[in-house]
Amino acid sequence: MILVIMLVITACGDHPTSIGGPKPTTGGFSSHSAAHSFSPSSSPLSVSISSPSPSSPSSIPHQPSPSANPVSLMQVVTLPVSIVTPSFGGEVVTFHYPKTVSVTVPVEWASQLQAVGALGFVILTPKGWSGTAQEGADGSKRVILYPSGGSAQHGPRILLNTSSACVGCAWFAAAPYFSWVRQHFASAGWGTYHGPVISGYALSADLRAYHAPNTPMGYHVNGIAYAPFIENPNGHDQILFRQAETILPPGEHSLATVILNNLLPQLENPYV
Repeated sequence: MILVIMLVITACGDHPTSIGGPKPTTGGFSSHSAAHSFSPSSSPLSVSISSPSPSSPSSIPHQPSPSANPVSLMQVVTLPVSIVTPSFGGEVVTFHYPKTVSVTVPVEWASQLQAVGALGFVILTPKGWSGTAQEGADGSKRVILYPSGGSAQHGPRILLNTSSACVGCAWFAAAPYFSWVRQHFASAGWGTYHGPVISGYALSADLRAYHAPNTPMGYHVNGIAYAPFIENPNGHDQILFRQAETILPPGEHSLATVILNNLLPQLENPYV
């Protein structure tokens, strides 16, 4: 059975997980090798984002009018995978992608989506979107996708971030989303946490769906954050952090749901 989590648009409060954090994973999350292959996997979790208003301009031309039926009809579509050429701050990594992917999406989006390969991930976007993909010398990844003529800083866009070998970077990145990270912030050696807290729902101990404050232009910000705890035999325990986020007009919550659900199992996949 699929567990569906409804992410409402009003603030939900931060629901604490166990004070001990998620069940530790022994050993490293993944190794950095010179070649990676996209390997989709299923996840028992999904996120559903509510759609209170279709009144905002769409990031997709000729967006269909929302149906009065709150349950969308679904359709399987096969999409070719186009590639965003990445840049590297260190070793050049080769990523391998499938030629096509088959995904189940609401019928209103079936003819308006494309699949984009970036730094090992396959991301669903509206047709015509492109962007940038950067991997740092420390292994961190950042992908920003946006419409033709759009901007990486403003307007509708999709963001994907992963932490690096910088242990402190992951703790600071994960703290706004996970209460167990904030509770153990000082004991991990990072002092008292004084940063923001982003409300949302726990999908599991190390996975959360969230709704961040709207942008100044009124775009809605929804995302998923993944922070597995890594217990290392040498005693230097750490966490990793992965995040996917959509910034879209208020009327496109069903699109955000499609994009995030496609990325959810990829964020949890140690081989991506």
